[in-house]
Amino acid sequence: MDFNLSPEEEILRKVVEEFVRDELVPLEPEFLNAPDIFEGSRWKSRVKSSQDPEIKRYLAIMSDLQKKAEAKGLWDVDVPKKYGGTELSNVAMIALTEELEKSSIPFELGNHVSNILYNCQGDQIDKYLWPCIRGEKTSAFGLSEPASGADPSMMQTTATPDGDYFVINGTKMFPTFADVADFVQLFARLPGTEGRAGVTCFLVDTGTPGYRVVRSIATIAGTEPCELVFEDCRVHKSQVLGEVGNGWALNQAWLGARRFQVGIRAHGKSQRVLRVVRDLLRADAEEAQKFAGRIGYFLGELQALRLLTYLGARKADQKLDVRSEAANVKLFATELLHEIIDFALETAGPAALRKHHVLARAFRHSRSTRIIEGPSEIQRHIIQRALFREGVASLELQ
Repeated sequence: MDFNLSPEEEILRKVVEEFVRDELVPLEPEFLNAPDIFEGSRWKSRVKSSQDPEIKRYLAIMSDLQKKAEAKGLWDVDVPKKYGGTELSNVAMIALTEELEKSSIPFELGNHVSNILYNCQGDQIDKYLWPCIRGEKTSAFGLSEPASGADPSMMQTTATPDGDYFVINGTKMFPTFADVADFVQLFARLPGTEGRAGVTCFLVDTGTPGYRVVRSIATIAGTEPCELVFEDCRVHKSQVLGEVGNGWALNQAWLGARRFQVGIRAHGKSQRVLRVVRDLLRADAEEAQKFAGRIGYFLGELQALRLLTYLGARKADQKLDVRSEAANVKLFATELLHEIIDFALETAGPAALRKHHVLARAFRHSRSTRIIEGPSEIQRHIIQRALFREGVASLELQ
């Protein structure tokens, strides 16, 4: 299958390659001991209210990088053209992310507007979509619940119609940034429905009566997801995203699109971890020989992950059903990354257990990826379901 970029996309890839070499790599020593808050896109939300001088210093660095990326036309690469963006293909986005992942600096291009927000209509566009594109507002994703974290089809939060309003009751667990977000994309079901039926997505503003952030939960990954409680929270019907009862499709669209990015990011993180192992073994030929076979195995697996990720992105560009491919990438990428980091920790020995050691940091930030946005067992279930849908004949060798 052809993964080649168009001439315009290849130009952008080279610009990102230069940006990484000239702007990101020189900053890597600066970020060795950066707060965990500066990982991925977390800093864009979490630092809003911080008065910590050290956090502000890193924020200034990241803001400067953003300005430089904007000047090079790299910022809104994933935004549709109708909203002023470049609207790159999925394959091109994977190629750009692959370049970014060659550096350990946690810098991402764009404000990463939730893809389902492009279903905004009417006044929702000016109230929610445009501010998110401009970076003026951030959102949280309210899907998981205490009793249905791994299987959202079991959600219990209800949205009861009441004239021009819906009355929402229920609890959401682990939405990241919910305590600092401007609004939450909340999933709830209509009364009397079950499974995937009746699930509806609402845009609920922070501060809406009946909507409370109960607590934030510190994690080993440096994130602080929250617990949200909705008690007779009245939301106008104009706050429905998409159509009433069509929330399950929005949930699937959000998860599917994100999982290919998970794949290429895990690929980059894994390569950086193996470079740490290489540097540790470089001065000891006997130890290097001892681990050479295992490293060779991982390099082969990483090549397979890269191809699987590009294949999924290519199928997504062709508007094909990629639920199985997305599950494969999420499962393979996160399990392989964990295996590689575990191997690196064993190779490095006790020194790597220090909190600020690069491998300890990699472990903290990566372990959660096997759980969030669908744990590994759920990905296996999706793959198994696709297998039985297609029939065991799909396993026959041609």
